Amino acid sequence: MSTTSPEEVVKRVRTAGLVLPRASYPGQRWAPRTEAEGHLLREALRLDQIRRLLLDEIGRLRQDHPTRPRAQVLADMAREAERLKECPLSPTLLNIVTAAAADESARATARRLHLSYETVKSHRHRAMSRLGVHSMEDAVALCTAAGWVTPREITGGGAS
Repeated sequence: MSTTSPEEVVKRVRTAGLVLPRASYPGQRWAPRTEAEGHLLREALRLDQIRRLLLDEIGRLRQDHPTRPRAQVLADMAREAERLKECPLSPTLLNIVTAAAADESARATARRLHLSYETVKSHRHRAMSRLGVHSMEDAVALCTAAGWVTPREITGGGAS
């Protein structure tokens, strides 16, 4: 199974567009004959406009955030894996500690992660136990000091 690169997808979307059916007679423009054809034409024009807006947005995002070379992305991923290798917490528990670091309540974390409130409380206690601390504040401080939770993750900037 072959994978398609994002550049190939964008190229296809850029060259795609609305193509109207051929008219009955050469030299005539196609026009809808029924209300259903008129509705389909309006929807097609609306979707083509959305396609153009998406392409404009892709162009804007590429200017704001140039693509990093694949080697740099892989190196960053390797650094991130190395940073998390020593962490005694699972990704879920680390996510719970990160939420606490962002001053998110256990109830808000439960809603965001689609978990029960009791499950989040249990995860918090398990994280504190694995880290050998007695409070969530200490767990946050330890994870931040060790680099397992970064300020960028706390503020919502994603993984560093």
